[in-house]
Amino acid sequence: MKKDNRMILAVMLLCVLSFFLFSQDAAEKLSPAGIFLLLAVAVGYQGYLHIRKRPWPDRRLGLLCGGMGMCAALLIWWACRMKADMGKYGDLITVESWVLIAVVLVWCGLCVWAEKGVTENTVLLILFGGFLIRIFYVVLVQSHILQNDTGALLAEDYGHMGYVYHIYSEGRLPDTYKVQFYHPPLHHLICALLLKVFFALGYQIGEMQELLQVQAVMYGMLTLFFINKIGIRLRIPPLGRGIGLAFAAFLPYGIMMGGAVNNDSLMTLLSTMALYYTLVWYENPSYKNIIIMALCIGGAMMAKLSGALVAPAMAVLMLHRAWKERERLGNWLRQFVCFGAVAFPLGLWYSVFRYVKNGMPFGYVPSLGEDSAQFIGMHIGWSRFLDFENVFDNLALQWDNHNWIDHNIPISMIKCAVFGEGYYYNSNSALCWAATVMFWATLALAVLVAAGYILWLFQKRQSAVEKVFLSVALAVSVFSYTKFCLAYPYVCTMNIRYIIVALYLAFLIFGGAVGTLIEGIGRKSALAAKGMKAGAVALAGGYVAGAVALIVQAGQVLP
Repeated sequence: MKKDNRMILAVMLLCVLSFFLFSQDAAEKLSPAGIFLLLAVAVGYQGYLHIRKRPWPDRRLGLLCGGMGMCAALLIWWACRMKADMGKYGDLITVESWVLIAVVLVWCGLCVWAEKGVTENTVLLILFGGFLIRIFYVVLVQSHILQNDTGALLAEDYGHMGYVYHIYSEGRLPDTYKVQFYHPPLHHLICALLLKVFFALGYQIGEMQELLQVQAVMYGMLTLFFINKIGIRLRIPPLGRGIGLAFAAFLPYGIMMGGAVNNDSLMTLLSTMALYYTLVWYENPSYKNIIIMALCIGGAMMAKLSGALVAPAMAVLMLHRAWKERERLGNWLRQFVCFGAVAFPLGLWYSVFRYVKNGMPFGYVPSLGEDSAQFIGMHIGWSRFLDFENVFDNLALQWDNHNWIDHNIPISMIKCAVFGEGYYYNSNSALCWAATVMFWATLALAVLVAAGYILWLFQKRQSAVEKVFLSVALAVSVFSYTKFCLAYPYVCTMNIRYIIVALYLAFLIFGGAVGTLIEGIGRKSALAAKGMKAGAVALAGGYVAGAVALIVQAGQVLP
């Protein structure tokens, strides 16, 4: 088994283990016994690697992951203590922030030093770190906090959890498409099945919704692993993938999505998988691979209809492969028919079902109406992009239309990327400081990513069709997002979750562009390349450290 696949398996097993390690109704959600169990797992894994006589790089990776895991476990224990008695430990908040930043920076340096640079192991360590910070978040923050349209596991609820509860309790789809019930049901069916398992294990209904966060962590981490796999397919070296994945794995909103019990995480995962398996099919156009592609995009649309946004990018590679070997036209037609026979029924059956049963229009999205507190339809045209008046007075999204309300789409995206839809950053001085730094760092990162994309277009590591493939994926997502924001003028439609797949791809492209640029400079000046590499690694490490400080502080002040 490949090393990255072994890491995926390890992360999935640790997610399952967290069911038994963390108590949802206790102040200290990770007990000392749980910490010792994690230590036993880490030591046992090292013993397994020693017995199997695995090479030293594999054992070193295990040691570093074990060390990160134990640090995260102790941090969870300490953060729970502080959260339970903030009055007693409040004076340590600022100290904690600085200590966290120092520890993360030192640890990043240690990992790069131990690996003698940014290697495949370093990339896996970044991904494992992203997993640990998500586990920290879901353990300390309740499932309905900073999430979208969640609701509760109640029969009378019409949020995503109400949808899940209806399937769980009634054993069938709801009879209405009211509020969130208009969504396709793949995510909700999986959640309902998990509730059956939780009930059999003796969990109460109040605990079940919190436990559903664990699958969101799985979806989020698998998404990042498949972004890495896309990078490998596109021949982006470890340095480039490491830089891109550091920003993707530690984007604050991406961490918050680790606790999302709505359908966004599953749709994001399946859309990313559809793009990856399109690359796999392009290299090996077999029926097996095209069926996997069809299942991925069909599943993405069955989780949320916007999963179809990756279809144009997939079509680019499919049509280009067929054009290259157009003398085999019959073969390609059969494969495309096979693809459509799987993808279209899987992705569109619910829309047809709702249209026939309830008359729900295709592509239906409920409107909040002009009387909604977050209506911003009074701002039109270029003011949605170029109006910067008052936009930086508050760094979190403003929803009060009686005073001032956020309507600038690019800046609202940055605000959402750092704070989600919450307003928690003024809770204490340390958190305000960390949040302010992360906001401006993310804004600067957005500019760098845009410049990196332009640079990448002129580099030669990827072929023209691969550049068109990724560019179409980005362009369709950005166009759809912008159109959605303008057609449904509300603050919530500017949420970055609607464009998260494109954002992860943009980070990957940025990392690849920087890595290729450093390689080119290295052919002329080794010293300049070494300096630029150190600067890029420091930039990524600094962002990771800031994100950890922000999320840890947020975890302690949020309910």
